[in-house]
Amino acid sequence: MDMTEDVFADQNYGKAALQKMAPTDPNFRLYLAGWLGKKPPFEVMEVKGAVFRHATRGPNKGKLSIMVPGTTRTVHVTATEIASIEATA
Repeated sequence: MDMTEDVFADQNYGKAALQKMAPTDPNFRLYLAGWLGKKPPFEVMEVKGAVFRHATRGPNKGKLSIMVPGTTRTVHVTATEIASIEATA
């Protein structure tokens, strides 16, 4: 998977998560997000990110696709925080 484009960072929950995680490396990417809880209304979302590096060989050579060990970060973003990002957009 090529992580060159940070798709989650363009979403409101991604923006809120990156604010909590700041400062981050230029190759830091969000790679997992999901609501916590078993049924609506969902109030808290867990978002994970890590630093990725470019592959030097193999089918993904040149792509930002290798997760750097020990760089994973996790934050919890509330529905209120996401709504405040939506309101400022």
